[in-house]
Amino acid sequence: MRNEAIEGEGLAAMTAEEKARRAAAYCLEATGRGGSNLWLVSRGLPARRRAMFAAAYASMREIDDFVDDGFLALEPYRRAAERAAARRRVENWRRQCAAALSGDPLDGDPPDDEAVDGVHPLIRQALSDTLGASDLGARPWDALAQAMRRDVDETPFQTWSDFDAYCEGATVAPAAIFLYVLSARFDADRAVHTLPAAIEDCARDMAVFCYLVHIARDLTKDAAASANLITLPQDALAACGLTREGLNAHWSGRSGQADSDDGVVALVATLADRAASYRDRAEAWRRRVSEGLGLREKAALTALMSVYKALHERIAANPAIVLSRDPAIQARLKQEALAAASVAPP
Repeated sequence: MRNEAIEGEGLAAMTAEEKARRAAAYCLEATGRGGSNLWLVSRGLPARRRAMFAAAYASMREIDDFVDDGFLALEPYRRAAERAAARRRVENWRRQCAAALSGDPLDGDPPDDEAVDGVHPLIRQALSDTLGASDLGARPWDALAQAMRRDVDETPFQTWSDFDAYCEGATVAPAAIFLYVLSARFDADRAVHTLPAAIEDCARDMAVFCYLVHIARDLTKDAAASANLITLPQDALAACGLTREGLNAHWSGRSGQADSDDGVVALVATLADRAASYRDRAEAWRRRVSEGLGLREKAALTALMSVYKALHERIAANPAIVLSRDPAIQARLKQEALAAASVAPP
């Protein structure tokens, strides 16, 4: 997602209702790009919760896409030259999200630096309109910003402990927001926390389980795009005879020392085994959280976890399935997981 100046009539000329409608529509459209599993299961949520989710998801996708598809896709010399600017952009994003989450509306047209170097004005408006009227606060966005700063700095993970720390921002934070959106109680015009424990504690095992499965499924696609998208510990790679650079060379078709398919299969098996260590705890938290959810919200959470459990079972049974370069095979893997979870495809 790119930050762009708003075309046509500015927000300042609109009524509050027009601003809210336009911002909500923008975020809903943004969440559908790519057909993520989160978006697929969110489609059945009640309108108010769907709008809250869309605003949060669009804001997080915005900075993640900038880092992954914008900054990290640059040549090394360009990344070195633009690293300081990328750090500032992450901080501007964090600061502007925090302002919106405090209920601070976007008054008038944004200055140029905010339109280009922070949160898209329509996303900021939607955050203010939805989660700005809640007790959630900015902590998940702060955590994601910390993970994004680590990506911008290209700080490698040496151990699984480093990976776990990164997960707090990269996957636990978005999952915590999703659980909050599913479970919040609406008191008049304000959303209030009702989860049975701290939202990060409720989300952690489910989030890391899903993230490990996601990494395993997309390992070769990410490796082909950039070595920097392989967010795994150096120790785990080395144990399988792999390096990030070798994986990138192998799957991007570049010349140079390329890693082997056997090593990739071993790594995927390792990821599936590690995901299995989270799976039972994740299911226990899903049941506990679901006790306080409405029917549609419970269905969304159950469907999401079912998709990843189905993917996990298929990958664990045959780690080599991720080696296929045929997009149709990868698409079928996703469709089979959706069907197993009774989730309608996009």
